[in-house]
Amino acid sequence: MSFKTSKVPDFDSVSVSMRALGLALSVTLCSLPVWAGEQKSLTLSQAIQRSAEYQQAQGVWQTQQQIATANIKQAKLWINPELSIEQTGFHSDQDRELALGISQRLDIFGERKTNQKRAQIAQQQIGLKQQIYQAELELAVKYLWSQLAICELERQVVQAQLQVSEENLNAIQKRYQAGSVAQVDVDRARLSHAESLRLFRQADLQVQLAKQYLSSAWGERDPSVAVALSPQHVWPVTTAQQVQQLLAANLMEKNRQLLLLDSQAKIEQLKAQARPNPTVNVGVNRSRSVETNAENALVVGVSIPLNLFDRQQYGKEIAQAQQAQLEQQQEFYLKQNALQVGSLLTELQGLEVQFNVLQQTQLPLAQTVQQKTLQGFKVGKFALLDVQQATLQLQEVRMRKVQLLKDAWQRALEAESLSLGIDPNQVMNKDAIAQLNQSVWQDTQALSAIGGGN
Repeated sequence: MSFKTSKVPDFDSVSVSMRALGLALSVTLCSLPVWAGEQKSLTLSQAIQRSAEYQQAQGVWQTQQQIATANIKQAKLWINPELSIEQTGFHSDQDRELALGISQRLDIFGERKTNQKRAQIAQQQIGLKQQIYQAELELAVKYLWSQLAICELERQVVQAQLQVSEENLNAIQKRYQAGSVAQVDVDRARLSHAESLRLFRQADLQVQLAKQYLSSAWGERDPSVAVALSPQHVWPVTTAQQVQQLLAANLMEKNRQLLLLDSQAKIEQLKAQARPNPTVNVGVNRSRSVETNAENALVVGVSIPLNLFDRQQYGKEIAQAQQAQLEQQQEFYLKQNALQVGSLLTELQGLEVQFNVLQQTQLPLAQTVQQKTLQGFKVGKFALLDVQQATLQLQEVRMRKVQLLKDAWQRALEAESLSLGIDPNQVMNKDAIAQLNQSVWQDTQALSAIGGGN
C-alpha cells in the first residue's frame, strides 16, 4: 500500500506533535487535583445563609422600617394652626385697629385616622416586601449554585471524554505503526483530541466564572468554592416541597390583600377629604380712635369650605377602578398560577424518570460498548469507524445527562418562582441579586410621608 512508504518519517512527526499535545494535556489535567484539594465544598443552605447575612448587613430594610415608623408618627400630627396679625392706622393722628387671630382646622370626619391607617398598612407592606425579597434572594442564590453544580458536572463529563479521546488516539497511533490505518486517520484523531482539550478548557473556564458569580452574592470573589456533588445529589429533589411551602406562605397573595386594604383606606381618605372640615378662628380686635381710649373685643368665628366643585369624586373613581382591577387580578392569578406550577412539576417528574433511566441504563451501556469497541479495535476486530461511532454515542449520552440536569433546574426554579408569584426571569440570571437590590434602593427613595400638617 502506498502509505507504508512514508509511515516511518510521518510517524516521527506525528509522535513529536503527540508528545507536545500530551504534555499540554498532562499539565492541564494535573492541575485539577490541586484545585480539588483547595476547594471548599459549599451546600446550598450555606450559600443562601452567607448571601442573606451579607445583604442584611447593607441596612436597606432597617431604613425602610425607620421610615415606616416615622410615617406612623407623622400621620398622627394635627395640621398646624395659623396665626394672623393685622393692623390699620400707623400715625398718631389716625384711628388704629389691631387684630390678632389664631385659626385651627378641625378634623371631624376622621382624615387623620385614615392617614394613620394607611401608614400602618404601609409598614405591614414593608415587612411583607422584606419576606418576598428574602425568598427572591434565596431563589437567585439557588440559581447561581445550580449553575456551578451543572458546570462542575459538565467539566467532569468533558474530562472523561478527554480521557476517552486520549485512549482512542493512542490506539489509532499503534494501529498506524502496524500499518493498519492511514496517516489521515491519525490526523483526524489528533484534531478530535485537540477539540476535546479545547472543550475541557472551556468547561473549566465556565466553572471559574460560575464560582465568581456565586461568591459575589456575599461580596467576595472566591475561586475555592465548589459544589462537588454527584448528579443524584445535584438533582432538585426538594422542589415539590419548596413549592408547597411557598404556596402555603402565599406571600404575593398577602401583598395583594394589603394592596386592597390600602386601596380601601385611600377611598376612605378621599371621602374624608371631600367633606367640609370647619376651621375655628379665635382672636382679639384692639381698636383706638383719636378721641377715645383703646377697646378690646373678642372675636370667635367658624369658616366652612364649600365643596361645590372638587369633592374628590374623580379621585374616588380612580381608586375604585384600581380596587376592582386588583380583585379581578387576584382571582385570575390564583387559577392561572396553579395551572402553570402543576404543569412544571409534572414535567420535572418526567425529566427525573428520563434522568434515572439514562444514569442507570444508557450511560453504563454506552461506556461498556465504547470500551469493548476500543479493545476490539486494538486487536483488529473492529474498524476505526466503529470506534468513532461508539465514542460519539458515549459523548451524546453524557451530554444528554448534563442537559437533563439543566432542564430540571430550569423547571424547578420556574415552579418555585411562580409559586412565589414572580417572573422566573427575575431570579434566573447572573445579575438577579444586583437587580433586586437596585429595586429595593429605588423603593426606599420613593417612600413618602403620609399625613401630617403643613
